[in-house]
Amino acid sequence: MKKLLIMMVVSCLMMICSVGFAGDDHKALAKQQVVAEKLMGAFGAEPAPLYVEVSAGFAPEMKKAVTEEAFTELKKQVRQKFGSMKETKFFTFQRFDQADRVTYIASFSKEKIVSMIFAFDKKNKLVDFAFTPVQQPAAKPAAKAEAAN
Repeated sequence: MKKLLIMMVVSCLMMICSVGFAGDDHKALAKQQVVAEKLMGAFGAEPAPLYVEVSAGFAPEMKKAVTEEAFTELKKQVRQKFGSMKETKFFTFQRFDQADRVTYIASFSKEKIVSMIFAFDKKNKLVDFAFTPVQQPAAKPAAKAEAAN
């Protein structure tokens, strides 16, 4: 009986410690999501946020790489390739030693599923992003025939 009680106490202490270690993660995620959602809003929201609003969350290197003219061209290219944004859903948050990665899954009028990955530094500033269409594997004809039976 004593062993069982000690095991339960140790388990409870381990759970409390694990919650404490994850304490600051939600704060970083909240700040990063604001930046990512402003950037995504430029591709789907009407009226689209201004470059000044979106670039406020950029790291200095990112501001140099994505100027206002480059940002306007990027919006045009995304609309040509993917169409208009219909929906976005938060997918994952990953913490690494030097950076964090926030991933959303989006649906556009021309592409059904697009992975939108945003990389942030430890100051919660956007350092990189990528939009990649997710190709779903085509069903094999034999699998379709078996499914029909």
